Amino acid sequence: MSSLPNAYTPDEEVRAVASSLSKWLPGNQGSTVAVLVPTNHLGVDYADEFRKYGIKHLEFLRSTRATRRAAGYLSGLLSFLARPDSTRDLISAYRIWGSTRDERAEFVKPGVAALRKVGRIERFLWPQAGDDWLATLQKPEALREHLGDFRTQIQYWHAATELPSDQLVLTLGHDLFLEPADLALAYKLSGVVRRAIRNNPHWGLAELAGELDHVAKNQRRFLGLSADDRGFNADSHPGEVIIATIHKAKGLEWDRVHLVSVNTYDYPSAEAGDQFIAERWFVKGGLNLQAEALHQMRALIDGSPSVGSATVEARREYAAERLRLLYVGITRARRELILTWNMGRRGDLRMATPLLALSEGVK
Repeated sequence: MSSLPNAYTPDEEVRAVASSLSKWLPGNQGSTVAVLVPTNHLGVDYADEFRKYGIKHLEFLRSTRATRRAAGYLSGLLSFLARPDSTRDLISAYRIWGSTRDERAEFVKPGVAALRKVGRIERFLWPQAGDDWLATLQKPEALREHLGDFRTQIQYWHAATELPSDQLVLTLGHDLFLEPADLALAYKLSGVVRRAIRNNPHWGLAELAGELDHVAKNQRRFLGLSADDRGFNADSHPGEVIIATIHKAKGLEWDRVHLVSVNTYDYPSAEAGDQFIAERWFVKGGLNLQAEALHQMRALIDGSPSVGSATVEARREYAAERLRLLYVGITRARRELILTWNMGRRGDLRMATPLLALSEGVK
C-alpha cells in the first residue's frame, strides 16, 4: 500500500492519478487496474482526464459516456421539437445532427454562424414561395446544400412527432446513429421514455426531454451496455483502466487499485470538523435536517422532541457505513493499493482518519 502525501486540490488529484497511470500502463499491459471513486460525478471527471492523456479506460459507473452522449443528443432533439420556434434549440439540434457524421463536421461552424441570423425560423424550415431564407443566404453553394439537407431532416422529424413518443425517440436514433451499440442505446432509451409516459401520461416532449437530460447528466440510474451489464469480469480487461464506484466494485478485484478522494468529506469519522453529504454549511448549528425532521415526527408520538441528538446519531451511522465502504475499496487490490486524498473545492478538508491511521501503520 502507498499513499501520496501531497495535499491536492480535487483537480490536482485527478491529474496526479492520470499522470501516474500514463507512466505505469506501458509496462503493465498484462495487469488489471481500477480507479475507485466515491461518487459517479467524480468518476466522470477521471474519464475526461484519461481521454486527455490517451489512457484506455472503461467506465463502470451509473451510466457510460456513450449512454450519456446518446441521451444528450436525443434530449436536445426532443427539446427542439417541443419548441420549434426557438432559434437556440434549432442551433442545438443542428450541432447534434452535424456532429454524428464526419462529412458534416467541416460545415458545423459556418452553419451555426449562418443559423444565428435566420430571424424567423419558418422562413428557413417552412418557406413560402419567394420567401426562402436559404435561397437568399450569401454563402458557398456547398453550405447551402448542407443546410438544405438539415432542413429536410428537420421537416421529417417534425412529421414524426405524430408518432408515440417512444417511437419518435427510436426514429431519431435511427437517423442519428450508425453504430450498432448506439442504436441499441436508442432502443433502451426509448424504453425510458415509454416508462416515463406510463407513469406521467400528461407529459409532453419538453418533460420527456428533461427525463433524458437527467440520464445524460448522470442523475438517473440507467444501465448502458458493455461495462454496465451484469456479469462484468475485471480480469477480461488487462491494460485498461476501469473507473468504478466502490459500490459497483464489490466482488471484483484488480492487480492495482487507486482509491481516491479519501478525505473527511467522502469518508468522515464523525469527528469534530468532519463534513457530511446530508448537511449544508449554511444551516445553523450544522444540523442534519433530514435526520432532525424524522426525529421530530417520531417525537410527536413517542415523547418530547430534542434538537441535535438525531444529527449525532445520523453522523455515527453514516461514518460507520463509509468506513465499511472504505474497507471494501481497500480489499479490491490484489498487489498494489494507492490511496490519495484532496482538500476539497474550498480547501477545508483533511485526510480521512482511517487513511491517516493506515499511513502511520506502514511507515
